[in-house]
Amino acid sequence: MRASDIGTPRMKTERRLMKGTILTLAAVAVLAVVALTTAVGWQRSEPAEAASGGPEMRMEIIAGSGGFCNGNNCYAEAGGTFTLGIDVVTAPAAGYSAVQTYVDIGDYDPTASEDGAGPNTCSDGIDNGESDSKDRFDTDCTTVYLDYLPRTTAGDEFMDDDFGAAFREDRWLARISHVGLTALIPPLPASNFEGHLLELDMSCPAAPVATSIDLRPFGDPVALTFGAVFVEPDLSTPHTPKVNSLTVNCVSQQSFPGDTDGDGCADAREEGSNPTLGGDRDWLNPWDFYDVAGVSGPSPDGQIDMLFDVLGVINHYAPTGDPPYDVHYDRGPWLGGNSWNDTQPPDGVIDLLNDINGVLAQNGHDCT
Repeated sequence: MRASDIGTPRMKTERRLMKGTILTLAAVAVLAVVALTTAVGWQRSEPAEAASGGPEMRMEIIAGSGGFCNGNNCYAEAGGTFTLGIDVVTAPAAGYSAVQTYVDIGDYDPTASEDGAGPNTCSDGIDNGESDSKDRFDTDCTTVYLDYLPRTTAGDEFMDDDFGAAFREDRWLARISHVGLTALIPPLPASNFEGHLLELDMSCPAAPVATSIDLRPFGDPVALTFGAVFVEPDLSTPHTPKVNSLTVNCVSQQSFPGDTDGDGCADAREEGSNPTLGGDRDWLNPWDFYDVAGVSGPSPDGQIDMLFDVLGVINHYAPTGDPPYDVHYDRGPWLGGNSWNDTQPPDGVIDLLNDINGVLAQNGHDCT
């Protein structure tokens, strides 16, 4: 743990609203960033700047953590856990000294009944019960299917050491806000970090369900000033990043038969005990069956052989990521005992340790 790391306990507010005003260290940190920026005259930055190549954040389920994403459509096991990663795709050109994220895991239904007032009262602009809040912020109007599983401190969820001070707050209806600062006392150093910024552990309900996760930007009607934003080292210039949303499908093998992770090996085979027949693998990890090519070219054919797969990886050997690198032939490190137990997503290089050894270890494995 970093000496400057500050974490706060989770506030149990996923399915109810906070009563009154409760300030934690996390809330103070968020308010400090907002105060620093609003004091110099801005309320929100221009979200359009990201559309022309400006700052961008993106979230996805980390493959191998209990789920995976195919674009913005993601899968995790019903009753299981997974890890949501937030990446800085593009940082502000001038760097940043503060970063804030806001993850909304609630499903809002504007047609629902708020406090028993009848259909569509979740979008009538009135606090019908006059006891908690109205519309999007009322517990009757938003359902939360996923559980956020906080790590011991906020700093345990930040993956880059540039951010020596870390704060979080699990806000109303499981909207989870994080703030990272490069220091607590000005002048705050600049960071140009791009890459894997945050990890949030989540769990799916026992019953299969599809639900949404939104990374909301600063100025969003739900996130308000708690939304995703970068702040330049001068603490007066904000940048609202381009963000994304995910649909998380909590599935079971029974409810989603076939090849869920799309790696060319059926779920039933991956759950088996014989690795040469595709077993001893994770049916929600698209990287643990090292099938990269077949007779027709660089597309899986259900079997891992010497001619197409092993020689295909060797032919694209690229330990620095330069040509002839091809992401199709790349796999990340193995975290399990064997290359097929828990292989990670492509890591930008094709090397001997993970890639050539990995595909050699799986030579002859067959899921046809």
